[in-house]
Amino acid sequence: MRLSTNLFFQRGLDSLQTSQNQLDKIQQMLTKQTKILSPADDPIGNSQVLALNEKIGQNEQFERNSVTLENNLRREESVLSSITDAIQKARTLAVQAGNGSYDQTNRKAIAAELRNIETSIFDLTNAQDESGEYIFAGYQNRTQPMEFNDADQAYEYVGDQGQRTIQLSPTLYLPANDPGSRAFSNVSKRVDFELTGGNNFIEKVEVTDRDALIADTEARIDAGDPTDFTVNFTGPDTYEIDDGVNPVVTGTVTDGKVEYNGMALELNPDNMPAAGDSFSYSIGEPVSRNLLTQIRDLATALEESGPESKGFHESEIAFALDDFNTVISDLTDTQASVGARLNVMDNAKLSNADIEIVNKKARADISDVDYSEAVTDLVKNETIYSAAQQVFSRVSRLSLFDYL
Repeated sequence: MRLSTNLFFQRGLDSLQTSQNQLDKIQQMLTKQTKILSPADDPIGNSQVLALNEKIGQNEQFERNSVTLENNLRREESVLSSITDAIQKARTLAVQAGNGSYDQTNRKAIAAELRNIETSIFDLTNAQDESGEYIFAGYQNRTQPMEFNDADQAYEYVGDQGQRTIQLSPTLYLPANDPGSRAFSNVSKRVDFELTGGNNFIEKVEVTDRDALIADTEARIDAGDPTDFTVNFTGPDTYEIDDGVNPVVTGTVTDGKVEYNGMALELNPDNMPAAGDSFSYSIGEPVSRNLLTQIRDLATALEESGPESKGFHESEIAFALDDFNTVISDLTDTQASVGARLNVMDNAKLSNADIEIVNKKARADISDVDYSEAVTDLVKNETIYSAAQQVFSRVSRLSLFDYL
């Protein structure tokens, strides 16, 4: 068979290029550490690798999410612990304030400490994270959750009830925060009491049943009835209570006290009322009271615990102790919830780590290059390429003129 010069050189070039391409492919496999350089190399394997890469990338995002969640929960746990410590201190001060040997000066000193605790807790309830978002504001994390209402002289929670969640697995979402309404919002209601006349007959004012007093006051307000009362004495030991609208309530002085709907008004033994005497008092609309408002009210009651207060600070101390116990219980429950979420998060991290190992191994089995095999193929193809060069070089020099 006769070969033209062009065909001869074209076949030589094709042989060299084939060897060169194969050598380049092996070199790329070693450089990129994969045996699937394009989908055409292994269509099924390539699709499996893409799916595994997506899963691995998803797990890496879950890992970053877990770091964010842990930071949020650890920060919240620390703040809740600080608030609990502050309340424990306030509770200790409330117990001290109930000491019968303390005078008004001592109680004012305790009130000053309570004011400092009030300021400290107010700052903690408005704690922010590193990005300036409020921890306890629910979804409204750019709005300060706890504010002071000058009109009511009370603190208000103005956040919402939301809990932001963070995804830790395809099906697991964990709350990254707790709203202030759960941790330290309303714990009780406050009813303001004021003697409006005849206070010289009263030695001491005591709330014996806070719930009954609040329920009666709220029912009166809802019905449009007055909350101003007049106590008229019909004899040395008998009285009538009149609100100007409802039927008159009669009663008998017991242990030197006039009692009505959760209130006990102890009469002055040095100025006992006679028939025809009277005194009057007024009950204010119940106001929701949270942790901060309770501390503030207690401090105010201790500061005003002089003769004119008629011993009302003693009832306020009892209220405070009950409310502090409630708040501490709520905070403990919230801390327990945070701890439980941290445990779930740790388990999810371990599970994600195991899944990532499995996915990476599966991807390696499909796409990773076998270095021993690849290096052997590289040496073999270098030899083939070198031989092809030498053969073409020698054959291309053959000519009949060499034999003439």
